[in-house]
Amino acid sequence: MQIYHQIKDEIINGTRKEGDILTGSRELARTLHVSRNTVDNAYSQLLAEGYLIPKKGSGHMIASLPELKGQYPHQACEFTEKHTLKSEMKSHPSVLYDLTNSSHTSDLFPKSLWKRYTLECLEMLDHEKKLAVYLDKQGELYLRRNLLSYLKRIRGVHCNENQIVITCGIQHSLDLVCQLLCDEKITILMEEPGYHKAAVVFQNNGLEIQSVPIDEDGIIVSKLPSSPKNQVLYSTPSHQFPTGVTMPIGRRFELLKWAKSNHAYILEDDFDSELRYYAKPIPSLQSIDMNDTVIYIGTFSKALSPSIRMGYMILPPQLLKIYLDKFQYYNSMIPILNQYVIAHLIQTGEYDRHVRRLNHVFRKRLERFLEEFSDVSEKVSISCNGSGQYFLLEFSAMANQDALIRKALEHGVRVYSTMQFWQEKADCPPNTLFLGFSKINLTDIPDCVKRLKTAWSEWL
Repeated sequence: MQIYHQIKDEIINGTRKEGDILTGSRELARTLHVSRNTVDNAYSQLLAEGYLIPKKGSGHMIASLPELKGQYPHQACEFTEKHTLKSEMKSHPSVLYDLTNSSHTSDLFPKSLWKRYTLECLEMLDHEKKLAVYLDKQGELYLRRNLLSYLKRIRGVHCNENQIVITCGIQHSLDLVCQLLCDEKITILMEEPGYHKAAVVFQNNGLEIQSVPIDEDGIIVSKLPSSPKNQVLYSTPSHQFPTGVTMPIGRRFELLKWAKSNHAYILEDDFDSELRYYAKPIPSLQSIDMNDTVIYIGTFSKALSPSIRMGYMILPPQLLKIYLDKFQYYNSMIPILNQYVIAHLIQTGEYDRHVRRLNHVFRKRLERFLEEFSDVSEKVSISCNGSGQYFLLEFSAMANQDALIRKALEHGVRVYSTMQFWQEKADCPPNTLFLGFSKINLTDIPDCVKRLKTAWSEWL
């Protein structure tokens, strides 16, 4: 981390210039008297965040970045106040493997810890005389304080505990934001493709949705509109859903500059940023926002369980004021016991250990899928970047999603269409599928892939 921060600071303050070649990892390791792996890890993180680009035969080169000096907050500084599913998706008695990413295998939930901490937290609540009280609308302070400490450390966020609101999950957070902005005639800008369940929330709130294309670096900033209309951009910069791409640092600063120039908000959905298998989590967009344009939202669904129904959002000060006024007579809808249990998991370090375990399990599952599909790599390609709980499968031959899904279902495997993620359905590639691995055991993957190969034999 010292190597990573030193090089990053030198890039930001201009000491290292665009096109400069970094010292080779072996030579730098020898100079610093550290393991070469230590240097490689630092370089890999800088590469993942977009500060470096690989140069064949030369190692790593400083990337082309906008003017960064003075824009990036120093880590030590503290923030001050300022439809139905298609018929194929319905219950099917012969489904052996459901390749979804919306639930986990039951062994991944920390059941023993949850039981023990539930009893401990009941005693805490009894001692604090909170077992029969109305709850703070923003969530319990015990959770918000521990969550803030965690998010500062893992995601680099800058805020205070008063800006955090505990919610029932991502959709509840989005619904609250829509209500905060309902006095404005706003347009929601969404990545294309993007998270369809977010789009439903915006539609149900009567908001106009305008799609913006993405490329290999995320949303294309030059395609964002510049107009006097009130605009809110919903984005997943750390792990674009569903393509999985990560927005590099240069693109992030372009995006923040656009938001500032157009007086727009950015809704940063950080839904599974902790799940990265080969590098540390990418710092959040909110962590480099110096103009209070980012509304940060996250969830415990991916790390713990979707059935916990708990998420959170960090509101910029100007929106927090509106929230406190509009919802002054509301109470929290999240059970206080669950809030205390999660806070206790974070405080004791068990949450970190649980996330590390998930990363190990999901990495093994992803690698097994890659291995099982390796013999047909000329016929299908897997799109993933070592994060999340899913991948996209693209066929080299022209294929129809409905036919692929139907054939897989006939052989006991449920796979999912990517059509649901596109606002403009005609633009969706018909030869792609969405496959999750959060609900399948490692030992079942070979049989699952064997069934898929049989089902898709005419395309393979």
